[in-house]
Amino acid sequence: MSDGSAGIVGLADSIEALRAQLTEAVNRGAGQSMLFQLSPIELELQAVVTKDVNGEIGWSLVGAGGSSGAATTQTLRLTLTPLWKGPDGLPTSNFAVAEQSEPGPRFGARD
Repeated sequence: MSDGSAGIVGLADSIEALRAQLTEAVNRGAGQSMLFQLSPIELELQAVVTKDVNGEIGWSLVGAGGSSGAATTQTLRLTLTPLWKGPDGLPTSNFAVAEQSEPGPRFGARD
């Protein structure tokens, strides 16, 4: 939900970009000898509450070098716990990044 102001980004867009960046990091780690276990991700963001012409209320984040104009910024703290969709389609936290318990790199649930 971006309002077009320079440096203002919608919360959903921000989380989507974070997910894409983490997925890219996982893919780049495939085949590496050092592995990482994903733990909860803590974010502290500067945000403003916005209201569009239809009356919908949302959160917009102030990006680096951005300005929220006359709006008052709030500190928004989020803790996100990564889950991976298992073979059965259910979410699981039982996984490692680029684990090599079987030949070849993989990402997903540990057996």
